Amino acid sequence: MLYALGDPVSLVLLLLSFVVAVTLHGWVQCLVASRSGLRGPAAEGRTRPDPRRHVDPFGAVSAAIAGIGWAKPVDPPDRRNRGALLRVLLSGAVANVVVGLGALALLPLLTSSVGSLVTFLGPSRLLQSGIEGDLAARALLFLGLANLMTGLLSLVPIPPLDGGRLLFGLAPRSPGWQKAEYQLDERNIGVAVLLALMLIPLGGPQALLPTILDTLAGPLVRLVTGA
Repeated sequence: MLYALGDPVSLVLLLLSFVVAVTLHGWVQCLVASRSGLRGPAAEGRTRPDPRRHVDPFGAVSAAIAGIGWAKPVDPPDRRNRGALLRVLLSGAVANVVVGLGALALLPLLTSSVGSLVTFLGPSRLLQSGIEGDLAARALLFLGLANLMTGLLSLVPIPPLDGGRLLFGLAPRSPGWQKAEYQLDERNIGVAVLLALMLIPLGGPQALLPTILDTLAGPLVRLVTGA
């Protein structure tokens, strides 16, 4: 987002899109968690779509620099209830991807160039720096990409992301797994690893994780836009 400082309209649209995406992600997760018997989300006021309850500071830093971030984590259910564990930890990603692809599917009604833009620049680059053009088309594009990329990022198996918590929730409770979970989640080493993968270029102009996410998102964008 910070690369869009020279284009205030894009900057505002990118910021709003990120806030909507992470709020949707956290809100849906907390609703599912609450209905699965967890009391924490309701006690923390997270069963309402209030951005202040769902924006994660480290995820916001990642979004500001790399264009993609994550929502505040939700404490998962007990690992013995695998059904609830899967529902809670995957619900946010599903909501993001559905909303993201739905928004992108409407884009051809407003512009015919979205497929070539995404192919040429990549979703993460668009979310980093924005583009000029029709206001409605940009708003829909940023909203769709922010949701899609937030959903895909959340599945990366590194705590505190949902994919990481799901991995350790399903893993054996051996000392090695427990030690790894403690280091990555409780000591925030996972956050440091994520920020490094999101922000530090490795042998190219773009960091590793945005490159991987672009590779996954590109075909989905082209599929729903008919590009």
